[in-house]
Amino acid sequence: MPVAVRLVTAVCLSCYASLVTGMPLACLIPSRKQQQSHGALLHLRGGDDSDGGKKGGWSLDKGFGKGFGKGFGKGLGGFGTEAKDPARVNAAALLKKRGLANANKAVDLLRGALKRDPDNVEVKLELADALNMVMRIKTNANSLVIEGTQDSPAFKAIWRTLGSESFGLASDARKAFPNDVKVLAVYADAFLYSSSAKGIVKQALTGVGKKYIAIANELYKYPKWDSAVGCAFLGGFYNVAPWPVGSKGKAAKYLREGAKIAPTRRNLYYVGVNAYQTQDYEKAKDAFTKALKAPIAKDPSSTEADISAFVLDQSKRGLKLTNEAIAKQAVS
Repeated sequence: MPVAVRLVTAVCLSCYASLVTGMPLACLIPSRKQQQSHGALLHLRGGDDSDGGKKGGWSLDKGFGKGFGKGFGKGLGGFGTEAKDPARVNAAALLKKRGLANANKAVDLLRGALKRDPDNVEVKLELADALNMVMRIKTNANSLVIEGTQDSPAFKAIWRTLGSESFGLASDARKAFPNDVKVLAVYADAFLYSSSAKGIVKQALTGVGKKYIAIANELYKYPKWDSAVGCAFLGGFYNVAPWPVGSKGKAAKYLREGAKIAPTRRNLYYVGVNAYQTQDYEKAKDAFTKALKAPIAKDPSSTEADISAFVLDQSKRGLKLTNEAIAKQAVS
């Protein structure tokens, strides 16, 4: 059926439905803004959109299906939906595969998509997510390490450039979707990287540190998201922050809670790092051993695959250092 005919048919039937139900026409056909706000936040962190973005939104099948049969909306050929930029579709597929090369390609595609549609908040969110994946892989997600921190000059340069770009995009998405956990997670990652560009320890004692804790506490409310990543954010911060903000004891509380909720490789490794640093070597040995045996998290929201090799290598090193420390204690 030609597009013009489909549009006229849809409008006429909308008018008829308005007469039958007594509902205003505006209630039956959503505005462009409503359609966008109800659209699925697609493919974040390598996830998919198996329901076509219809779970919370409006579609012809939902709008007319009850009165005219389930096949009616399909017969109109998808009136009310918008064709998605192929670049975004390709970028989502690349992010789902993960890997640095795929993430870089996705960034290029999404930058092009944003140039064509600069006010599209969903594109901004997808690009921020892709940039975060690049930084996560290239800088080991700024993870806890057994000695010191990861804020080297090379990593700071990456966080300064890509982090600032990602944070600006994620901030716009956060304003548009303030109650969405996916958006919150992308925003939190972007803030972590952009603020770390000036030095992790230095930033902990400033207003940036307070804002970091506030964002992490928001993530903490969603323990199922990315294997209790809110616990990792809070525990990691308190583990490296200097006195009077930092606290190894408080860090242990959050990190062990995260590992209890989701005993993943990342979470168990973090418990091991904290325990080793506080000379609780038996706990460290147990945590590193379990981390080496733990499979990579498969939850759709998980980002752990991006740092799995790094965490595995560090867990091996941590277990070796812990066994050496236990041996020293035995002879002293």
